[in-house]
Amino acid sequence: MSTVSQRLLALVFTTLAVGAPLHAQRKTNILAAEEILQANLNVSNAYDVVQLLRPRWFAARGLVRVPMTSDEGLQGVGVRVWLNDHNAGGTDYLKTIPAERVQEMRFYSASEAASRFGSSDGQAAIEVTLKR
Repeated sequence: MSTVSQRLLALVFTTLAVGAPLHAQRKTNILAAEEILQANLNVSNAYDVVQLLRPRWFAARGLVRVPMTSDEGLQGVGVRVWLNDHNAGGTDYLKTIPAERVQEMRFYSASEAASRFGSSDGQAAIEVTLKR
């Protein structure tokens, strides 16, 4: 294939990508206020927003051995919520955050969460930034 043909093909793909629908362009690890507004959801809290727009964020990510319990064995890895760089607890905390107050929510895998927030005990994280 000639250089001109390759450049033309690259230009066509770039044009198609820019014109792709918003849902095809969005990053699945970020959920911004604009997307929440565009979705026109009839929900009251951040938990419901994630449940409708990014349900995979709540899925257990593999299994870990939990030896500190009486039922020693394998358990699903949970997801922690971080609000303004403070550990707010589990995903149920999202139910206390009004959807209209959310500026951005960002999902981190377990390894990303450990890098960002420190030891995460193998848990993924959702970081919430509120509107000022």
